[in-house]
Amino acid sequence: MTPSNPAISSTPPEGLPFAYAGGYAPQCEGVHALVRDADGRVHARLAAALPGSPTWLHLAEGGTRLHVLLEDGHELATLAVDTADGALTLLSRHATGGKLPVHLALDARASDATSSEAERHAWIAHYGDGTLRRAVIGREGALQSPDRVIAPRIHAEAVADPAAPAHAHMVRRHPRWPLMLASDLGRDLMRVWRLDASAADPVELDGLTLPTGSGPRHFVFHPRDDGQVYLLNEQANALDWLGLDEAGRLTHRLRLSSLPPGFEGLSYASDLLIAPDGRRLFALNRLHDAIAVFDLDGQGRPSWRGETWAQGSYPRSATFSPDGRELWVSLQRSHQICVFRLDVEALPRFDGTFIAMPGAACVVFR
Repeated sequence: MTPSNPAISSTPPEGLPFAYAGGYAPQCEGVHALVRDADGRVHARLAAALPGSPTWLHLAEGGTRLHVLLEDGHELATLAVDTADGALTLLSRHATGGKLPVHLALDARASDATSSEAERHAWIAHYGDGTLRRAVIGREGALQSPDRVIAPRIHAEAVADPAAPAHAHMVRRHPRWPLMLASDLGRDLMRVWRLDASAADPVELDGLTLPTGSGPRHFVFHPRDDGQVYLLNEQANALDWLGLDEAGRLTHRLRLSSLPPGFEGLSYASDLLIAPDGRRLFALNRLHDAIAVFDLDGQGRPSWRGETWAQGSYPRSATFSPDGRELWVSLQRSHQICVFRLDVEALPRFDGTFIAMPGAACVVFR
């Protein structure tokens, strides 16, 4: 994999936080800072006590604000990040109003510091009740209590079991078009909304119905062609290649297994990442505990390349290092983070780094 920015060093200053990690309670008691000691070893130390399972972290405002979802606590919080020493200070903490918040995405306009306060907000996906809820970003860069809710629309004509509970697992604004997508794991749907400036709320479109038992979870846009979407299905352990147009129409192009040929047993796919150069996809499989690798050709078509053992139990999420040369994998049931070296031709290679992290769920780099 070609590094996204070779000029960024992957060796941070000794003793200063270079990343933050979150995890599941009761083992994880809050947000941890990752620091490198004089001996070169990386340690996770508690930086902000936040009970309630801080399982999703997002750095914003040029790295000076850390947004946190407390999954089991049904809350959201914003921490100020000291630019000198990386210390965290709680700025806000609110109930989300929904059940089990699992993913947060800032509106694309929220990165523009000149936008009005009303335009700067985040959408939060709730696994427990299927809702999306909007939280405005205040003047200090802190998330406020959610002020709008989008209840899951009933696609009775398209869903095998309209009574199935909705489970929103991820939400993301399209990079260019006024569209927002979300995966509904419970109803096997990819949902699409049009963000109409003249409408009070996003307008839900038809979306895409997936085969029963798919369990759509995480998705990514192709970095060079954002009309291509890749979706990882948790229950089917499958990768879908989708097409998307400016009108919000999704089309299904291809489905591949995220498990090796001949695999028999129980597994649940979790996270999906795409290389910054658009040449590879990395998918995590829990219980099978492996990193599946797919090559992407010049047209974006995926093909199975191989897999690497995750070095532990229940890989929940992965993150690229700032220089693009490493994959940091959070292993929830092993209570650790493992680091893999990336190469343009070879499969990910474990570099021997184990970082103890209670209930490991996610990592974000400063």
